[in-house]
Amino acid sequence: MKKVQTWWFWSVCILLATCFRPGALPAKMVVMTGDGQALLGKGVETARAEAVADALGKVLQRYLYEELAVSRELEPSLQEKIFARRESFVKSYAIQNEGALGELYWIELQVELQTDLLSETLRHIEGGEKRQVEELTLVLLPPSGVEGQAVAGSVVQFPALEASVLFRGLQQELLLYGFSLHRFENLSPDLVQLCELVLEKDQVAGASQPRVEWFQDLLPGELLILARAAEVSEEPIVSLGKSFWRSRAEMAFVDLRNLRITRLMPVEAKVIGSDYVSGLEQLTAELNLKVQKNCLDRLTRDYLLPRELDARMVLRCQGFRRPADVAVFRERLSALRTVREVTLQALAAGLLELELRLLVPPSLLVAWINDFAAEGCAYRFTVYPLDEAPEHYLVRVAYDLPADR
Repeated sequence: MKKVQTWWFWSVCILLATCFRPGALPAKMVVMTGDGQALLGKGVETARAEAVADALGKVLQRYLYEELAVSRELEPSLQEKIFARRESFVKSYAIQNEGALGELYWIELQVELQTDLLSETLRHIEGGEKRQVEELTLVLLPPSGVEGQAVAGSVVQFPALEASVLFRGLQQELLLYGFSLHRFENLSPDLVQLCELVLEKDQVAGASQPRVEWFQDLLPGELLILARAAEVSEEPIVSLGKSFWRSRAEMAFVDLRNLRITRLMPVEAKVIGSDYVSGLEQLTAELNLKVQKNCLDRLTRDYLLPRELDARMVLRCQGFRRPADVAVFRERLSALRTVREVTLQALAAGLLELELRLLVPPSLLVAWINDFAAEGCAYRFTVYPLDEAPEHYLVRVAYDLPADR
């Protein structure tokens, strides 16, 4: 009995000595301190640092080279300019899960690359000046199948991209920049196949790569905007009595003037709901807006505005009945990318005067106010030039409904 006790005593001593020897903790062991905080062993810290670096590397590779379609020849420069941010990001976010950290880093990178500083840096790295086009043509291709479709789900025969909605949304934005947009319909099967080759993510080894010359004299315009959405997939959520709808859209620019093909970052829309009709309508609206934004972001990043300048414009608005209508009009003006600044000059009963600084000629904004500024509102605008100064305009507000009594 005494031998057994002695053996047990020395076993416990050896175990304790092993555990508290520096560097002896297993890779997955965590020691809890008295105040409840966890101290990671050296092996855990090393493994986590390697996992984080690997996750961030994969995220960055995917974002830069697949979604932004940046040439891999620029990798050394990009490493110097952007990859260096990984270390500061890891220190700023004490997150144990490297997958979540990778996704956060991806989101921050997307935001950072939209800033003027990194956008200018990226353009400088790419070593090319902004290109120039004016005549654009929208080509909407038939829906494609759904990749990775769940077994329990189904494919909905529904156009996730609505041609007329997409065309109108792009047209009213491009009008402000001085671009003209046309829509090409009734594509032949051969032309559809040619456009689909441009949108293919994975090109077959040994096959002929798409060339701009293939499209010469086949479609009008200087720049073709190709767009295609996947069929809408529907997956039932039995426990909630709802459905999950999603679709994905792909886009590409075929620059006939500068002989260049650019694949844009794909976008995806997801909606959960119980009503079939409203769910698909919401999905369509969301996907259309994302495609519009994606095309405009890339177009204004890579191309010169046809008539970019620093112009001044004064709007004298008469006829507003409610302060809320004034606020909506000002917000819509401020949200325009071609408007540098909106300054309130005067506000009185029924009178509003605004001074604007523009990137484009005032005539383009006048056309936008007449055609699109009151969309979805209970009133409409008519703009008249004033004789007192060339940059002054009168905006008359006409309500469709009688005044509230």
